[in-house]
Amino acid sequence: MKKLSLLLACVMLLSFTLPALAEEPAPSVKDFEKPFEVNVQRVEASEGQAELEAHTKAIIEVDGLKFKDLNGNGELDVYEDWRQDIDARAADLVSQMTLEEKLALMIHCNTAGAYTGTYPATWEYLYAQECPFPVPDLGKWDTASGYSCWYYINVFGISHFLDNTNGTAAEQIEVHNAIQEISENTRLGVPMTFSCDRFYNGWGGWTDDPHDAFGTANDPELSEKIWTAYMKEMRAIGYHLLLHPYSVELGAFYGENPEYVAKMAALEIKTIEENGMEACAKHWIARGGDASFAAARSVAQNVDNWMEPWKAAIDAGTSYIMCSTISGLSNSGSVVFDKASMDYLRDTLGYDGVVLTDWTQIAAWGVSCTGVTPEGVDLSTLSLKELYGLMFSNNVDQIGNVSVMHGDDYTNYFMSSAYPDAMKDAVTEGLLSEESVNASATRILKAKFKLGLFENPYCDAEAAMKLVASDEYLAAPFAIDGPDALAAARNPELVALERQLQAESTVLVKNDNALLPLAEGTKVFFTSTNDTNKVNYAAALREVFTLTEALEEADVVVIDATALNDSTEMAVEDAQEAGKRIVVATNCVDPNAFVMANADAVLFLNYKTTPDHGSALPGFNFYMEPVVFAQLLTGKVEPTGMIVKEIARDPYIDGVQWKDLAGDQGASPYVRMLVLGLMQDSPDHSAPNNFGDPLLPYQFGMRYGAVGDLKLSVLVTPVTTAESVNAYGRTVISTVPAVVKSGEPFSLYCMIRSGDEAGLLNVQAKDGETVIGEKIMAVNANSWRVVELPVTLEGAGDHTVTVGDLTATITVE
Repeated sequence: MKKLSLLLACVMLLSFTLPALAEEPAPSVKDFEKPFEVNVQRVEASEGQAELEAHTKAIIEVDGLKFKDLNGNGELDVYEDWRQDIDARAADLVSQMTLEEKLALMIHCNTAGAYTGTYPATWEYLYAQECPFPVPDLGKWDTASGYSCWYYINVFGISHFLDNTNGTAAEQIEVHNAIQEISENTRLGVPMTFSCDRFYNGWGGWTDDPHDAFGTANDPELSEKIWTAYMKEMRAIGYHLLLHPYSVELGAFYGENPEYVAKMAALEIKTIEENGMEACAKHWIARGGDASFAAARSVAQNVDNWMEPWKAAIDAGTSYIMCSTISGLSNSGSVVFDKASMDYLRDTLGYDGVVLTDWTQIAAWGVSCTGVTPEGVDLSTLSLKELYGLMFSNNVDQIGNVSVMHGDDYTNYFMSSAYPDAMKDAVTEGLLSEESVNASATRILKAKFKLGLFENPYCDAEAAMKLVASDEYLAAPFAIDGPDALAAARNPELVALERQLQAESTVLVKNDNALLPLAEGTKVFFTSTNDTNKVNYAAALREVFTLTEALEEADVVVIDATALNDSTEMAVEDAQEAGKRIVVATNCVDPNAFVMANADAVLFLNYKTTPDHGSALPGFNFYMEPVVFAQLLTGKVEPTGMIVKEIARDPYIDGVQWKDLAGDQGASPYVRMLVLGLMQDSPDHSAPNNFGDPLLPYQFGMRYGAVGDLKLSVLVTPVTTAESVNAYGRTVISTVPAVVKSGEPFSLYCMIRSGDEAGLLNVQAKDGETVIGEKIMAVNANSWRVVELPVTLEGAGDHTVTVGDLTATITVE
C-alpha cells in the first residue's frame, strides 16, 4: 500500500500541470506550521463503541468506552456522549453556549469569506490571526475578505462553511481536515459543517452533476445509482451538506409537471440523505428555470402545483430548506419576511428542519435590504438589527452570506456579509427573543449530530482516492488536460453510469426518413458553435466516419449547436443550398422552430457538467463527452430521453404562458382554465400534455427505427348559423359553411392521433398545390393533439382546401 504522504505528493503534482496554474507545486497543507498542537488519536468502531478521531482534544474513558472530551473539562458531558439521543445532546450543548456562540451557529458563509475559495490553499487562508491580511483584487465574482479560516472560527465562531473548492479529492481533504482541527480546538469543539453549491465535487473544478440530464432520462434506477456514487465520494472528501436539490422548483431540472417533479426530487433527496449527506431543497417558494414564483403567478394565483414537490421534499427527509429572495404567498416583500409563507412551511407543511436564507438576503451589494412586507413595512428603512430581528423571529434559522464582518456597516464588503454584532443587538434590544435563538441553534445542532461529526469529522485521503480514482491513475497519476484524461482518472464504474446517462438523457425529436443512426464510414461534414467541441467532437467522429474538409464533399452535415444563433442558421442554410441532409444536435439549448423545420434530424442533448458557483479549472469543456456523441450518431448507444418541459413555438408564446400552470403553451384563456381545473382535480396536480399548442409537448421523444404512424381526422372549417323552419313550423338553428373574405386570415382545425410510437408530422394546408399554412406537430405515443392552422385564401370563388387526405370546399368573397 502506498504511504499517504506519497499519494498526496502525487496528486498535488497533478494539479499544477494544468494551464494557468503555478509551475512549481505549492507546499502541502499538511506541512504548514499550525498555531496549536496536534496529536492524532483514533478509536476504531467495534460492537458497542463508536469510531472516534481527535486531533487537538483528549479522548476519555467512561464505563469502559471511549469519548471525545470536546470541552476539555475531563468529564463526559451529554453532548459528548454518542450513546445519547440527538435531542438530548443538542439541548445540552445549547445550554453550555453563550449567546454569541448560538448566534454564530445561525451564520452560514463561504470558506474564509472567499467567494471562489483559494486554490491552492495558502497558510494565510487557513491560519492567519492578524486579520484582515492583504488580498489581491480578483474581480467582481472572486472577492475575498482577508480573514482566515482560523479567524472565522475563533473570532466569529463560525461552524458552517460553503466550500466550492477546486482540486483532487486528496487536496480537498487536506484543507477540510485542517479546518476541522481548528474547529475541534475551540472552547466547545463544535465541528465544521461543509456545504457545497456543487452537487458533485469529487474532482473539484473538473466536473459537476449534470442536473437536467436526470429529468430527460427519466430513469430513476440509473439516477439513484449515480447519486449514490456521488454522495459516497462527497462524504469521503469531507462534505456534509449539499445546497441542492434545486429540482424542487417547477420549471427547473425536472420540468413543470408537479407529479414528475415531486417524484424525481423526492428520490434525489432520499438518496442524498441515505448516503451520509444532508440535502438542502431550494428555493422556497420560487419557481426555477424561466420565471420566479412572483413573476410566474397568473390571474389564477395557483399555488397547489408548487406545493406537491415541496411536500415530497419534506416527506423525503430534507435536512435543510433554502428560501428565495423574492416574494412569496402574499405577493409582497421577500419570503423570509412574509409570515404567511413561513407559517405555511412550518405549520401547514409541518417542516421542522433548518431554514436557511439565500446568500444575498440581507446586506448585499452595499444595500441592507429592499421590498415591502405584507404589513406594509418598507425594509429599506430598517437597520440591520431590525432586519435580523424580523427575519429570525419569522422562523428562519440561518442566514447565508459570503463573508462575516464586525460592526454594522453593510457597505464595507462588496458582495454580501453577515454582521454578528447587529444580530446580538437584535436580541439585547428585544427585537429577537433568545427563545427563538435557542430553537434555531437546536435545529442546526441536531443536523450536525445526525452527521456524526462530533465523533469523527476527519477524512482519509488514501481511502477517498481509492473511491474516486481509477487503478490506472492511482498507480501512476497523470495530467488531467481534457475529458478523456479525466474519464481515465476517475472511477470507471461511475464513468460508465454517466455515459449511460448521457445517451438516455438525449431526446430524439426529429428523424425524417430514418436518417439516424448514420452508418459508419459515412462522409460527414462537421461543425460546432463551440470551439472546444469543434476540435474534440471532430476527433471522435473521425474514428467512425469519413470527415470531409469541404461541405460539398459530404453526404451528411452534422451541426453541434450549443447556441441557436445566426451562426447555426447560416450553417443550416449552407447545407440546404448544397443539397445535403442535415443533423442538428441542440446541445443544452432547446430546439426551436427554425431547427425543427429545416433539419432532417434533431437530437436534443441535455448533459452538461459545468461546476456550479466558483471557478472551473481551465482548459475544459463540460458538454457531453465526444466518445458518446459519436456513439449516438452511429447508434452504438441510443437516445431514449423525453421532453420534461414543453417547448414553445416562439418566445412570445412562451412569454404569455401562465407560468403557474403546465401544459398550456399556446393555449387560449378558455383552454388554460380547463387545464387549471384538471390540475386542481388531480391528486398530484398533474397537467395534461396535449391540451396546449407547443412545438414539443411534455414527455415527447422518438426512438431510432421506430416510425410514428400519425393520422389526421375531422377537418373543421369556418361555419356560420342559419335559420330554417321545419315541417312542424318550428324555427331550427343550424350551421352552414361560412363565406370567408379574400386576404383575411382564419383558422382550420383537425385532430392528429398517434399509434404505439411517438411521431412528428409537418401538417400542411393546401389550396390546390399552393401551401397556405403549415405547422410541425409532435405527438406522444398513443395520444392525440388538436391542430390549429392559420391560413389565408386569395381570390373570390370556391377553393378546394386539403389537409393531408382531408378535403373541404371553402367559398371566398
